[in-house]
Amino acid sequence: MSDDEQYRPAVGTHADAAGTALLRPARPGRLSPVLRAEAAALAAELAGRPALAAAYRHRASRTADGAHEPDPGRAAAVRAYTRAVTLAPAHAGRAELAELERTGLTAADIVALAQIVAFVSYEARVASGLALLDGAPAADTALAARALARSGPAEPAAHRTEQGAGPVEQHFTLDTLTWIPWIEPVPADALDAGQRAVIDAHATLSTDSPYYRTLLHDPAALDHRTHVYNALMYGRGGLPRAERELITLLVSRINGCVYCASVHGRKFAQLGRDPETARRVLDEGTAALAGDPRRAALGRFTERQTATPPAATADDVAALRAAGIDGTALLDVVHCVALFGWANRLMQVLGAPAVPESCTETSGPAAAPAAAPAAGSPSHG
Repeated sequence: MSDDEQYRPAVGTHADAAGTALLRPARPGRLSPVLRAEAAALAAELAGRPALAAAYRHRASRTADGAHEPDPGRAAAVRAYTRAVTLAPAHAGRAELAELERTGLTAADIVALAQIVAFVSYEARVASGLALLDGAPAADTALAARALARSGPAEPAAHRTEQGAGPVEQHFTLDTLTWIPWIEPVPADALDAGQRAVIDAHATLSTDSPYYRTLLHDPAALDHRTHVYNALMYGRGGLPRAERELITLLVSRINGCVYCASVHGRKFAQLGRDPETARRVLDEGTAALAGDPRRAALGRFTERQTATPPAATADDVAALRAAGIDGTALLDVVHCVALFGWANRLMQVLGAPAVPESCTETSGPAAAPAAAPAAGSPSHG
């Protein structure tokens, strides 16, 4: 990563380590190093980051030297999945997972692929955000358009239906939700030493959560990602924590991640002591922030930077600075937007939210905003 070394050092250290764990694992399984690098390159191209894409293309070509060609059907499924998760994570569901399974990929392979695509979403948005701070464009839109045309059918992913079930609908709520995996999680009583070490290393992780047990199929990636998450969301100084939660609420709503929007809507409501704004953001998106110049600037930057490819401009950065957001706080904005490009693309594509049976009578935006997550529910995406 190209972060300023003075900015939250754990973030760059563990982001780099996550990339290494995902792209150069000791045991790559059936998701070969070539396919891993090609998926990363495509995700970077769709995000309009030419230097990042070129680095991954070079890795793919170097890795392929002397290796067997990837199975064409598997390679096509990986490309299709990468495209779907990058462009429209709310619409990348069970049909895409079934296609990956059909090509012989295991649960561990699929989790690794989801992590790769989600990680590159984060990496690309950090790079584009830092470029904006230096006065450069957020993305190379021509590269993104070429990658879009080359990688799949002309029909946008957001318009596809899932196994004939019709378009995905999001029902945002401040209620406490549970999460149901679409692939088999690691059994809580069958963790190996490496998986147990990751759980024990982080107070925010629990084997009660099927989400974390799903991500434990790739324990190294989960470990480093958790370090990044904790440094960005709980680190001292910089952007006030309530505003970090507002950003993650906005990104989650834009990406259509009902579970993450629920969790971070409640956290924002609690930390900001503003449940009404949390409800309005769920209902209206960034329009709910129009009456407050600082929040409106945060909303504009977040919305545009969350797009694929990122579309924030120098004017959006200037508005943040005019609102008093600069230095470490401005870097926090860039990184928190990017972080939930990563978080949402795991939570949405590996499972789905559900209302607990005990809460079926309380669903809706009027639910208590400060409620704690249900036992066993992940506290972050």
